[in-house]
Amino acid sequence: MKNLTTPSGKPFRYEECPGGELVVYPSDEQGTHQEMSALAITPYTIKLVSSAIRERGRILMGASRDKPPKNSLGELLKGINQSPQQLSYLSAILQSRGVCSIEKERNAFVLVYRIPTGEGHK
Repeated sequence: MKNLTTPSGKPFRYEECPGGELVVYPSDEQGTHQEMSALAITPYTIKLVSSAIRERGRILMGASRDKPPKNSLGELLKGINQSPQQLSYLSAILQSRGVCSIEKERNAFVLVYRIPTGEGHK
């Protein structure tokens, strides 16, 4: 299993399944790793979020469960009946893969697309 932290600093573990699905194990209330509960992030969601980051170049994360900001990734996921909460984990994983960087703007996190090495400007 791989260890990362969410943009707000909460530790978690994850593993990638052979079909591309990510299984995330959030830490408990004290920040200790646990394996009792997990969250699955599907290849569909990974591709949808990655594409939105690439297409927009810069996009609010919007991981709020209740009311994600307009034009955010959270709003995109809520629109297909998925929890924006998974973005806290997926954004950190995508950053570790070099897909994006995460910037903090006031109280929000913004995902910024990274041009893959070797692509350059077209």
